[in-house]
Amino acid sequence: MRSWTIPRASPCHDYRCHMKLVLAFAFMTLMESSTCVLAKTTSPWSGRASLGFSNTTGTFPSLNLNSKDWVRWKSRHWQNRAHVSYNYTAASTAIYANRLVLENQSRYFFRPTARYGFVNIRYDRNPFDGYFYHLSEILGEGDVIHLNKAMTLNVQGGIGALEDQPIGQKAQTNPAARLAIGYQWHLTPHATFGEAVTALLSTANNNTYESVTNLRTRLYGPLALQFSYTATYNELYLPNYAKLNTITAVNLVYNF
Repeated sequence: MRSWTIPRASPCHDYRCHMKLVLAFAFMTLMESSTCVLAKTTSPWSGRASLGFSNTTGTFPSLNLNSKDWVRWKSRHWQNRAHVSYNYTAASTAIYANRLVLENQSRYFFRPTARYGFVNIRYDRNPFDGYFYHLSEILGEGDVIHLNKAMTLNVQGGIGALEDQPIGQKAQTNPAARLAIGYQWHLTPHATFGEAVTALLSTANNNTYESVTNLRTRLYGPLALQFSYTATYNELYLPNYAKLNTITAVNLVYNF
C-alpha cells in the first residue's frame, strides 16, 4: 500500500479559480431540492438522493462512502438536471481522497421527448485519476430513441472546451468534444437497468472515458436499492496513478 497523501494544488487553482463554481453548483442544487420538496405532486420537479458504501480499484483500492444525487426540472420544451456525486476514500491514515462531481445539463426539445439541443457543464475533482480538476463546457445535440415500450436509447454529441490540471503539472485549456450514449431498460414496473458511456476527447490527447452501469429496484414507497459500477479510463500517463479506476457501489435511494 502506498504511503503518501494527495498533493495539494496551488491556492489559485483550488480556491480563487474554482470555489465560485463549486459554490454555485451547490447553491443551485440546494435551491432545486428545497423547491422540489415543497412542491405539489403535479410539480415539474423531481429528484433522487442516495447514500451508501462503495469499493474502489485502481490507484486507491479501498472501501468508502458514496453518494449520488440529482434534481430535474421539466417545463414544456425545457428540461434542466443538476447532478452531484461524492466519494470519500480512506485507505489508511496516510492515504485519503475525495472525489466530487458537479454536473448540470440544460436541454431544449425541438419536439417532445425526441431531438434536443443541450448545454452541459461538468466539474470533476478527482485525485483517484491523478487530476486536481476537470472542467468541461459542451454545447451539442441529442436524441431520445424509444426502442420499445421498455427500452430507451439517448445519444448525445457536442463540442466545447476542457480545462484541467493533472497533479504535478500546469493547468491547461483545450478544445474538446463529448460523445455519450445512455441505455435504459425497465425490466419490471419496479426494476430498471441502465448503462451510460461517455467519451470526453481533447486536442491535448488526455482523453477520458467513463462507463456507468446500474441496477435499481424499488423497496417500499419512494425507497429503492441501487447497485452501480463506474469505470473511468484516462489516456494521459501520470506516475503512480492507474489509468483505469473503478467504483462499485450499493446505495439506498430516496425518490422525490
